[in-house]
Amino acid sequence: MNLQKRGTPPDRATSAPPVARLSGRRTRNLLLAALAAVGLLIPCAASASAAPASPVTAGHGTSYGASGQLDFAELTQQQDEWCWDATGLSIAQFLGYGSGVSQNAFCDYARGLPAGYPCPNQPGELTDVQNGWAGTGMQNVGQVTGPASFSTVARSIDAGSPVEAGIYWTAGGGHANVLYGYDANSRTVLYADPWPSNPRYGQMNYSSYVSNSQFQWGQSLYGER
Repeated sequence: MNLQKRGTPPDRATSAPPVARLSGRRTRNLLLAALAAVGLLIPCAASASAAPASPVTAGHGTSYGASGQLDFAELTQQQDEWCWDATGLSIAQFLGYGSGVSQNAFCDYARGLPAGYPCPNQPGELTDVQNGWAGTGMQNVGQVTGPASFSTVARSIDAGSPVEAGIYWTAGGGHANVLYGYDANSRTVLYADPWPSNPRYGQMNYSSYVSNSQFQWGQSLYGER
């Protein structure tokens, strides 16, 4: 998914915003199918402006708990096209990999560049994040899919694994977030955003996060260890 610096911030409210004004359900389904079939380049857009996340209790169980939240810290992206880089490195460091690794070094890992090379400020794909994770020593770099179901998000978080989300803006472009918490009763997700001028953490109704008037969720990366 191409994440770049275009688009409009999502709404603050956790209730569902108006449905995106696209040219019908068939067009949307075809677009989502196309996005799932190819790597989506992520040109990083302006980030979310949702209200700060409310604390929830960690979930347990074989399916998923009533709520869960990881003690996740999101880095601020250092280049305007590095939302994929900052979110990917944040997840790696949360899982105990890449301590002391810079965003430039993570980008070098992702692009297969020599150590210390000035990595270009360019959009990335979730597969680039996987390459970056491998460079930090992570053995299981997860899987890339379309939008993850609420139960998949919850089970991943309960297993201690954040979900990286690639979204694309209705106005054009895309962005990367990290889902690090959920509440099953209100069906909300907690997300982290690397865009410098945005609130770092927010929450949103799951259905609204999947599709709303400002953006749609295109791809997911989860299952990393």
